[in-house]
Amino acid sequence: MSIFLSYILFVTLFMGLALGLYFGLQFVKLI
Repeated sequence: MSIFLSYILFVTLFMGLALGLYFGLQFVKLI
């Protein structure tokens, strides 16, 4: 069970990082 939870946590962090990178690039394009 803990392995499953850690996997979900990893995926959530990865998605957050990807979204942050994507919006960061969009913000840089606006400037």
